[in-house]
Amino acid sequence: MRLSNKLNIMTSQGTKPKALSAKSVRKVVLEAIANGAYVESFSFHARFDHPERHLSIDDVIQGLKKSWKECKVNGFDDDEWHWRYLIKTSDVEDFPLIVIVGLDPKNNRFTVVTSFYDE
Repeated sequence: MRLSNKLNIMTSQGTKPKALSAKSVRKVVLEAIANGAYVESFSFHARFDHPERHLSIDDVIQGLKKSWKECKVNGFDDDEWHWRYLIKTSDVEDFPLIVIVGLDPKNNRFTVVTSFYDE
């Protein structure tokens, strides 16, 4: 049998988990924040790629702690094998803010993929 005909089990697709409801997303995010599990949970892009946005980690965490205006599925990340969610909230000064998080509900963790002001 030629090597190219073998099954590559390292890249085989599995069954995607079901996306969570907005209420369940909020629960995971708030538990992660309460447990300090958000430390080091900002992607490289979220931390360094857009300094012109003038968004601090504190702005984003404060926005995630506040009431959310909306939370919806933003797609599935095949590389990280988790759902991304778009959360509409506001920063410390109540400016409208969008935060996209990747969620690991099994371990009560999230990653901030990106954040920006909603103009």
